[in-house]
Amino acid sequence: MDRIALITGAYQGIGLETARQLGHKGFKVILADIQDCQSKAGQLKNEGIEAFSHYLDLAQGTTFDALVSFIDSNFRKLDVLVNNAAILIDMGKHLSDLSEEEFRKIMEVNYMGPMLLTRQLIPLLKKSEAGRIVNLSTQVAQLEQLSDMNSPLKEDICAGYQSSKIGVQAMTVLFAKELEPFGIKVNSCCPGWVDSAMNTDELPDYGDEARPKTVAEGADTSVWLATLDQDGPTAGFFTDRQRINW
Repeated sequence: MDRIALITGAYQGIGLETARQLGHKGFKVILADIQDCQSKAGQLKNEGIEAFSHYLDLAQGTTFDALVSFIDSNFRKLDVLVNNAAILIDMGKHLSDLSEEEFRKIMEVNYMGPMLLTRQLIPLLKKSEAGRIVNLSTQVAQLEQLSDMNSPLKEDICAGYQSSKIGVQAMTVLFAKELEPFGIKVNSCCPGWVDSAMNTDELPDYGDEARPKTVAEGADTSVWLATLDQDGPTAGFFTDRQRINW
């Protein structure tokens, strides 16, 4: 039976690599992004992967209906949803440094959009024999780290991004509780410091020993969570396939 995976923010980086790895595991993959993914889907097709592209703007809920309709019309179900898309536009900014426009944009793309899209896709995920939802988050949004005034992360401020990812953590647990009776597993993961387009020269210097991961390494935990067996975890936060604290 065909297995269908939707990956948001799949134009490049971790999202595209997640689609590639799932495709090589036999999934039909849908690349959803605000940028046109047709050429990226073509690249995957050249690798023998059945890939599709679809427009998605997480800040515009009106784009969700067309994507949901496309999946329903063509596949009648969804097996895996990877909420990968996010923006990081506030490095070095505290909450009081952010304009209302900046804060709203971050929350819409990183938290509200994924939450509302997931909600619309639940009926299709319930039709899967092994529905899986993977939410990309970050260790710089761990509350235990943020609340520790002596934490090494104290200077790594991106307050809007961190706030949005705390929302993602909450929605992970809440959807996990809601969907457990249907056999749908919902988890979050931190890909780590990945050498991708999201990372810029503005990121902190962690020293020579802090080698950025490749996109393949960064996508590994997402793919693992997307393909968990029935005995696998739910309502967890992971990095490098290891559970970590919220």
